[in-house]
Amino acid sequence: MTAPLLTTSGLTKSFGETRALRDVSIEMMPGRVHTILGENGSGKSTLAKVLAGIIPPDSGEVRLDGQPVSRWSPAAMLKLGIAMVLQEILIAPNRTVLDNVLLGHDGIFRHHRTDAQKRAFVEDLLSGLTERRFDLDALAGDLELHEQQIVVIARGFARKPRLLILDEATAALDLADRDRLFAAIRAFCSDGGAVAFVSHRMPEIMELSDIVYVMHNGRNTARLSGSDINAQTLLAHLTQEGIDA
Repeated sequence: MTAPLLTTSGLTKSFGETRALRDVSIEMMPGRVHTILGENGSGKSTLAKVLAGIIPPDSGEVRLDGQPVSRWSPAAMLKLGIAMVLQEILIAPNRTVLDNVLLGHDGIFRHHRTDAQKRAFVEDLLSGLTERRFDLDALAGDLELHEQQIVVIARGFARKPRLLILDEATAALDLADRDRLFAAIRAFCSDGGAVAFVSHRMPEIMELSDIVYVMHNGRNTARLSGSDINAQTLLAHLTQEGIDA
């Protein structure tokens, strides 16, 4: 039986008097798409940011390959193989498309590959996400919003993570680019990667998800898989109608 890539146990997080996470325990399996579903304020983005090292939990534990994670920072999590594409589209507007895709991509590739190899790598990433042709020398700040989103998604894949967290990554994408992204996600998972997909869009969730974690008032209230990932069941858990708390 395949062991989890990542597990959490009893995660809590408060911001002042607001309890954003309450005793959250989940697991992320290699080769699977895990959707984190919840209404606004349910804690889904807070959970994603904890997993990515952006904010530390107040208590609880995260384990990667069974070993506890003791340092919380984006850089520390990247070294462990966890990357996140934030809901906010973060680019360096005065740097090129090429530079933006490779931001944070440190190590042997960035420092020991030729410019031609870097360009080929980035072109391949972008072509897997869209049929649009990008000028790699164009300033990222001059791109349309949906093009900027493709660039930051490509940055996530460029880091070659073991777990890729996508927070509302389809928000600015049209249908064709969304479908290309889903194909890229499936290919990533078929190679053993795991994806945490934060979304509230029911059709996307039903199409893409292997496992759905439902968040409600900071708690993980359900884990759904297989035939339970359907509109009626998802909506019932999302609204807590007919579900025992």
